[in-house]
Amino acid sequence: MKDKSSYSKKQLNEPAYTISPIPEGKKFRKRKPFVQDWVEAILFAFVVAMIIRNYTFQNFMIPTSSMEKTLLVGDYLVANKLKYYLTDPKREDIVTFRYPKIQPGTPEDSLAAKNFIKIFDPIYINKKTAFAKQPLTFFHITYYTRLNVVKRVIGMPGDIVSVRDKIVYVNGKEFTRGYESYDIANPSPPMPPREIIEHRYPRNFIDYVAQNRWYDPYIVDDPADSLKLVNFNRDWFGPVKVPPGKYFVLGDNRDVSEDSRYWGFLDRKDITGTPAFIFFSKGIEFNKLYDSPHIRWDRIFRKAR
Repeated sequence: MKDKSSYSKKQLNEPAYTISPIPEGKKFRKRKPFVQDWVEAILFAFVVAMIIRNYTFQNFMIPTSSMEKTLLVGDYLVANKLKYYLTDPKREDIVTFRYPKIQPGTPEDSLAAKNFIKIFDPIYINKKTAFAKQPLTFFHITYYTRLNVVKRVIGMPGDIVSVRDKIVYVNGKEFTRGYESYDIANPSPPMPPREIIEHRYPRNFIDYVAQNRWYDPYIVDDPADSLKLVNFNRDWFGPVKVPPGKYFVLGDNRDVSEDSRYWGFLDRKDITGTPAFIFFSKGIEFNKLYDSPHIRWDRIFRKAR
């Protein structure tokens, strides 16, 4: 051992180190494990991302051509969900919304749809894909899920909307905005009730309706033994009055758009936002069907109008 005299004067004068007890009311905190730090950070980021996605902005892709030439298949959009918190949609606005529930009397509530559900149980409207079986035949049938859809507001609450020979009228005036994609066809008036009845119950009824390009007849439930015929179709529709709190929406490419003509009026509460801009776009040109998808640089950051 060292003798006391071997320590310097400075060392002898230095205070001795002591371990003080933890003050009352305070607890000693251990450092969090590395894995716990990462898990908490990931959970926090996930919660923030879900809040942003559900209440502020959301991105999604355009899967169909129902809004051409405004929006193309393969456009990736950022939807603004804040816009309609304080204001209501206006005519000509493009809106995003959850695919609405099927309303009675619309083509998606027709006799064909009901027979499908009755024969091939279980298949549920607005649910995910179901698998159904019939002797010697297997069907893979898909109904729309409650996903986001994009259409243009045509009719406001209280408006009277009609379609005559592909031309849309709102309150008796022609609505010209938005229809930029055309098919060459011979326009036809609604099918007479007599012809509808003749073709209502053939064995291949579903195939017949699917192949009939110009007539989209449908029927409405009636409390009596008879069925009421409504001779509306895609090109000849209405007039109908838009109820309070609802909107009439159409796709810009109306020949291939499943919209208010098919499933009825859009409820205000189902509207989730409006497309803000296109942040990415890729597609295949019609004359290059065997090419790999290419990026449409001219559409990136373009505003959806």
